[in-house]
Amino acid sequence: MLLLASCDNTQPENEIKKPSAGLQGPDAPQWSPPQVPDYWLAIPLPPVKEEVYPKIPEDIMQNPQPRPVRDTISGIAVRAPGKILLQAEEISLSRIDSIEKAFYAVNYISTNSYFGINFDNDIFSNTDYYYTNGIRFEMVAPIFSASPFAWPMLPYRRESMNYHGITVVQNMYTPTNPDTISVIDGDRPFAAYLYIGHSKNTLSNKKKYRQYSEIVIGLMGPGSLGGLVQSQIHNIEPVGWQNQIQNDLVLNYTAVFEKGLINPQYFDLNIFADARIGTLYDNLGAGLRLRAGKLNSYFSMPALAKPGSLEGRNALHLQYGIMAGTRLRAIFYDATLQGGPFNRNNNYTIPASDIKRLVLQASIGFYFAYRQIGISYEHFYTSPEFRDARHHQWGHINLSYCF
Repeated sequence: MLLLASCDNTQPENEIKKPSAGLQGPDAPQWSPPQVPDYWLAIPLPPVKEEVYPKIPEDIMQNPQPRPVRDTISGIAVRAPGKILLQAEEISLSRIDSIEKAFYAVNYISTNSYFGINFDNDIFSNTDYYYTNGIRFEMVAPIFSASPFAWPMLPYRRESMNYHGITVVQNMYTPTNPDTISVIDGDRPFAAYLYIGHSKNTLSNKKKYRQYSEIVIGLMGPGSLGGLVQSQIHNIEPVGWQNQIQNDLVLNYTAVFEKGLINPQYFDLNIFADARIGTLYDNLGAGLRLRAGKLNSYFSMPALAKPGSLEGRNALHLQYGIMAGTRLRAIFYDATLQGGPFNRNNNYTIPASDIKRLVLQASIGFYFAYRQIGISYEHFYTSPEFRDARHHQWGHINLSYCF
């Protein structure tokens, strides 16, 4: 292969000749560029091999597609389009203050599991009416965080420890005289409900914050077996259960938000707000909670923890103390008094005009725990819930085990 080039020494006629720098005037010699003869210069070039540049397939030529852009980091090829930016500073493990902070840097699911039994009865105040009996079974375990019922639980995007569980609850309510089949106007109606629920308890020791959410589904009325259970407990069968509020759906959601006000070691004063909405209860509440004694931190664990768990690193082996609380509730709807929203075939209910819209509740009790077993007792007081109702009291016992 030849590359041909041409050289031409022809000067333009109008070119101004440059005079010599040494002589001036008409006799000075005239400057002219070097004379180069005309000729064609042939430069041989190596032949180009076609196989060095393979042909592009016809299908790609006809339908071109975008191809990934290749880039490099420190000379290593990566498959990432566009410009790659490196962090100015890498995170160092030395900057993590403690193992605890590393775990709490995310929404951590506790490895602890709990089983609890709660028993309520007004026998502790020597009465047998209104809220007369209640039992609650609770199981908390990490596996319940994968339940399909976990998605409606309240989210929390900051450092926290989370506990998911399931609950089974049965509560019973009777008038002041449960041993008659006659309906007493102005008294409380017979009522009972049974439900199963999913709960989530979120604790942030750093923020001194707690939030709790629960969704429940079940049944109120004869299908909840309240009359059957109370008949087994009493020597004299309470015959008035035939007048109880009839079967209806229970579907309710509970949310609780709690914030520490004063929280030195072995003392807690917290403020909280709660809300319940659904077919069973619709109300809003707010109040104060107090604890004092040799107790584990309120916002770091639910009282108990395994020794080998993250919460149990600094947990106390022996705990004891007192607790007290007060709550004011605004009542919008109470199915145990007014009947369910879907089934109105009830022999007797309390009319909405007789419902007390503000109800005060207070409690005082004690707590004792050794290692992974805890027991507590609280005595509750409730102001009248409807017109001409009495003040009421009952006791609450909780037994819990952490494993």
